[in-house]
Order: sequence, then structure tokens, then C-alpha cells
Amino acid sequence: MKLKSLLLLLLLVVVNTSFGQSQKIDNATAFTKLYGYVRYFHPSDEAAAVDWNRFAIYGQQQVANCQTPQELQKTLTALFQPIAPTVKVYLEGDDVKFNAKELTPSKVKKYKTVAWQHQGLGMGDKRSPYKSTRTNRAITYKTATAKFGSAATTIDATNYIGKEFVYKAKVKLAEGPGTGHLWARVDNSNSKSIFFDNMSDRPIKSETWAYYEIKGKIGSDAKQLHIGAFIIGSGEVNLDDVSLQINDNGTWKEVYAEQFNNQKVGETSRSFSNDRANNKPSPGYLFTITQNTGSEENKWYSIKSEKAAEKQKKPELLYQAYPKVGEYTTKTIGGGLKAVVPLALYGTKNQTYPAADKASLEELKSNLEAIPAQEIVGADLYTRLGNITIAWNVFQHFYPYFNVAQTDWGQDLRDALARAYTDKTAVDFQGNLQQLIAKLKDGHIRVAAGESNATYQPPIEWEWIEGKLVITDVLDASTPLNKGDIVTGINGISAEAYFAEVNKYISAATKGWLNYRAKTESLLGEEGTEMNFTILKPDNSTSELRLKRSLSRMKIVSALPQSDNIKELADGIMYINLDVTPMEEIEKAMPQLQQSKTIICDLRGYPKGNHEFIQYLLPSADTSRQWMQTPQIIYPDQERLVGYKKSSWLMRPKRPQLTAQIIFLIDGRAISYAESYMSFIEHYKLATIVGQPTAGTNGNVNPFTLPGGYYISWTGMKVQKHDGSQHHGIGILPNVYVEKTIQGIREGRDEFLEKAMEIATKAL
Repeated sequence: MKLKSLLLLLLLVVVNTSFGQSQKIDNATAFTKLYGYVRYFHPSDEAAAVDWNRFAIYGQQQVANCQTPQELQKTLTALFQPIAPTVKVYLEGDDVKFNAKELTPSKVKKYKTVAWQHQGLGMGDKRSPYKSTRTNRAITYKTATAKFGSAATTIDATNYIGKEFVYKAKVKLAEGPGTGHLWARVDNSNSKSIFFDNMSDRPIKSETWAYYEIKGKIGSDAKQLHIGAFIIGSGEVNLDDVSLQINDNGTWKEVYAEQFNNQKVGETSRSFSNDRANNKPSPGYLFTITQNTGSEENKWYSIKSEKAAEKQKKPELLYQAYPKVGEYTTKTIGGGLKAVVPLALYGTKNQTYPAADKASLEELKSNLEAIPAQEIVGADLYTRLGNITIAWNVFQHFYPYFNVAQTDWGQDLRDALARAYTDKTAVDFQGNLQQLIAKLKDGHIRVAAGESNATYQPPIEWEWIEGKLVITDVLDASTPLNKGDIVTGINGISAEAYFAEVNKYISAATKGWLNYRAKTESLLGEEGTEMNFTILKPDNSTSELRLKRSLSRMKIVSALPQSDNIKELADGIMYINLDVTPMEEIEKAMPQLQQSKTIICDLRGYPKGNHEFIQYLLPSADTSRQWMQTPQIIYPDQERLVGYKKSSWLMRPKRPQLTAQIIFLIDGRAISYAESYMSFIEHYKLATIVGQPTAGTNGNVNPFTLPGGYYISWTGMKVQKHDGSQHHGIGILPNVYVEKTIQGIREGRDEFLEKAMEIATKAL
């Protein structure tokens, strides 16, 4: 009898826990949905001025423990009344009648309509194609945004060819949340980078002075060595005691040193410049010599972000349509509730009608300001819930490709909220966000977090070829592997199962982009951690191998061999690597290109600003005027779109027109700008396209940040093919498909280029 009672008690605990968790998810869902409707579509002045990041965190905290729909209704009403007094929350079964009189002042003549207009989702950047404004309200733009502040000095490297170097400096992060970095780059005579390290895998976060260093080697064709420091994001990084040493036949000699003591406080450095090495100033930052008060000898170099200033512009319509006073939306928000949200209000020059209660508004502001900054981190439950609230609504109301993604976004929200309750660390939560927005199948999506250290990999590269996971490169001669070896097992499970888990966290519109991302993401982890592999050799023998993640991904990328920009492959056949060749170099080679019979253009990657090359291929002016489309939105949930702002490149032919046979090489790596480039080649049939489909993701990215240091990029506009058909999830399709083979990998062949040469040779 006691055992039965115990089992019954245990069952009741499990049921109650499950019910309690479900109630919490209902509450969080209801707050999330109402948050989006009010933030982006209810135009009160109080709502427009609130700190929405902190409100998301605070709101989730307030609704978390509501036990009934009635309690949730009361809590949501109390939360939103101080910023949206005309928004009403009802029980789902209530009979609701909208009362327009509550929105109407006694004398309306001096009032104008205030309502939201969105062209995509505006983030306050005047240069962006995405804009969000309220009618009859000044438009506020940020005049300076601190993204990346860098300073450097340049040293002649020709005297140190083939020698090792150590760049060392004392650094501290005086103020966050940004991260500090040293950086070093070696350029050759063609201004190509042949060594690069920017400490992306080991950012400086400490507020205490400490020494950091970068080690490298100066290549045989080196011309310049650039050394410097930078900060990503807002804050301040300090630099002192800079030293560059060269290994001269076993003796380390200091060839450059700077302690800044002989420079004037408050002025910029004579030796370190914020535009040297890149010829690009860093807007939004101050670069000055600083010192401790009363310590003339102790000076250092400071890179500090300026506070983003705001500038107002006179009210103007983005387009003619906007909600009129009396328009509202009624939405079921979950938790047994629905909400009625007015979409337009009357307003004077200074205040929308009716004004919120001042005392309750001030109390709300005080509560938001009281959230400790140190608690706004990914390890905090309510920060996680608040961030899901913010991110989910961005996509719910503004992501243009739900018709392609074909996901249950409402259920995706609940799943992410549930995972937030089990996440423990900031890195756990980064994975949660990745899992959530991977559902959107957008190749531009990235979720970055400053606390991630998973930037190292074993000394191998791999790729899925002919249905097998194949070693494509071995980066350490001591590793007992060869190109073409097959990996059948990883960490005790099959390679297929391992990649299925990796793929859950990658957003991709096409298989090619998914495979491209996964082949790197699948290898990354923290430095020194191990991976176990089951290897199948060409003779069908198998072995087990354990490798440490010992190589920085950034260093691997920077050390990749640089191919020739432009070269002659055979008599009459020219090759241009569009990933690395600037337009001025193409124009210099134009006489040789004019004389060629075939030009092979390699765009298996991202163009180096050379899209004007298309103009030398166009026989007549481009007439496709609407392949880029930014949605115009005034109603929630993307209902009843107003239309699109349409744009294009409108390219015109340039002389001399190239008459050679043109062949383009593409694969799943080609994304965004590369696909805009290729869209002209495809539409106007300017070349034979060889390879694999591109990434199927195009359009300007529209990044945003979340509390706790998370960064999300995504596609904010719809891009079609020039004939109006679907591009997203399809990409540019080749005329001649090529598949890599395991044998080709073992033999070190470029099978895409071989196919292009075959086509070119036949035409000679």
C-alpha cells in the first residue's frame, strides 16, 4: 500500500511539473506575441520611446509564474498599459467590441494620424535600404555606429624575408561589451595577404593589463608587415609597450618599439594611425594618447567608441499607404488570451492620444533601469526568454521567405522557449538560437556570440563526395591520413548521424550551402579537445584515429595558398579568379582578354568588387528593373502587404565588348553578391555555366544585436530571378553539372576546371 501511495505521489509530481512547464511556455508565448504587435505596429509615443530590450527581459520575468489566464491577463495589462494605454487584453472567449471613441479627442482638428510604416525592418541606419517610421513623426537616425575601430603601423618587410617574427603588446579592455584584439598582416607586392592573424579565436576581454602576442613568418614575396590593435563593437581598448622582434639566425632582435611616452595626451598617435594599412578610417571611434592623472611617464594608446549620436529628419511618408485611426487588429496570443491592438492613433506634434499615465510610465522605466547589467547574459533565464521574444518577432513580421521555409514558426517559438529553460550557459543559448532560426532556411543567417571559443579544428579538411565523407586536405604532415581517405565514424557514431546533428544548427536554403557550412562547423570546437574517427583506406582497411583540435580556423584560412588572379591556361584560353581579382586588374588585362578565344571565370566564392566585368559581356542595356524587392508592411504577421520597393543594378554595356567564349564556374559557396553577379550571366545567357547550384540566398543582410552580446544576421528583402521566378532556395543553376569524385580528390584534380577546359578546347 505504501509503494502504491509513493508511486501515485511521484506521478502527481511529474504531472504537475509538466503542467507547470507548459503553463510557463504559454505565458512566455503570450507575452512574446503581444510584444511584437505593440512594438512594431502600435504607434504610441510611449511605446516608441521604451527600452524594448530590457522590456523583453522584464516582461518575461513578470509573466513567468502566472497560474491562470485571468492572472496572465492582469499581468499583461499592467505591463503594457504604461506604454500602450489603448491596447486591451481579453480572455479568449470574451465577446469584444472595439471602441473607437477611446482613441478620439474632443477636438480632432489639431491632430494628425500617427501610424507605423515599414520598408523591411529599419534599424536606424540612414544608409540602409530598410526603414521603419511613424507618420507625422520625425525620423531618428544614428549618425555614428561603433562596429570596428582599428589602428596600425606599417613596416617594410623586405629586409626580413623568410624570418620569424613576434608581435607583442600590453593590452587591456578598459570598457566593454566589445572585445579587444591585436592583429598582424603580411602583404606581398600585389597587396595580397600572405599571413593574417587577428586573434579572433582568442579575443581580449580582461580589464587588467596583460601581454599578448602574435607569432608568424614573413614569406618569400613579402613587401609590408602591418601590426596593430582593434576593438569590435562599443567600449575601449588600451595598448602599450608595443614590440616587434625578428628572429635573425637564432637571435631575436627588436626592430620596432613604441611606448607612447613621448607623445601628447589627448592627441592621436604619430606612429599608430586609424586608417593606415587599410586606407579606411574607422568611423565612430576616438584614437588618442591617454595617461593616468599625475603620471607623465605612464601613457598608452586608446581606441574608444563614440556614443552613437541621433539626428532627426522631418516627417515623411515611405509610401502612400498607412493605417487610419479606427483600424485595429484582434489576435489570439496564447495562454487563453487575445489582444486588441489599435494600429493608428491621433497625435499632436508632441503627444499621441490618449497619453499614458505618467506615474505608471515612470515606474516602468525605473523597473527597467533597475535590471543589473551583469545579469543581462546568456546564462540568465529571463535574458534567454527575452532574446527569443525579440528575435522571433523580427522574423515573424519581416522575414520574406516563409513560403520557402515551410516551417511552423509558432511551434518553433514554443520549442525554443522550452529549450531556454534547460539551457545553462551563454554557449548553450547560442545553440538554441541557431536551432530556432535554422528553420528559416536563410543562408545569410549567422548567430554570433562573444563568449564562444569553438574556433579550433583538427589538422584536416573534409567534404561529402559521392555519398562519403572524404578527407580533402591534411594540414599537418605528421597526421596519418591522405587525401581521399573516407571517414565512416565520428565520436562513436556514424558520419551521417554526426552531420545530421550538426546540420540542425545551420540555416541554409540549398544543399550546396548547407554542405559548405557543415564541412567547417562539424570540425570546430575548443582548443585541445579531441575528436575520434573511424577511417576507411583505399585498400578497404579500417583504423581508429584520435586527433586534437590544434589549429585556429582563422589561421588556416589566412594561410591558404593564393592562386593566380589572371593567367593563361593554354593558347587562347584565359582564366580569371573573380574571388581575388580587383576590377582594375581585369581592366589592365583587357587587351589580352580581347585576343583570347575562351575566358574561364571562376566564381566559386565571393567576387572582389569586380561586377563591372559584366558590362564588357552585355550586348545591350540591362532592362530587368525589379528583381530586388523590399516589402512594404503596415499590418502585423505580414498580412495584406502594401507591395514592394523594387530596385536593380541597371547595367549598361562597356567597350570593348568581349567576344570570346565565356565560361563561369560556380558551386554552393557562391552566395548573395555572387548570385547577383551570376543572375546577369544566367538571365542574359552571357556564358556557359559549369559546376553546382549556388547558395540560393540573396539580398541585403539586416543584422541586429540581442542583450548579452548576441549578433544575428539575416536576409531582409526578397530577391527573384530577373524573369520574376523564384531564386531563394534554388540559386543559379549550371548549364553543365559537375560532381567531384573521390578519385579526383586522391589525384589532386580540379574537376570543375577540367570540365571547363574540355568545353573550351572543343570550341578552339
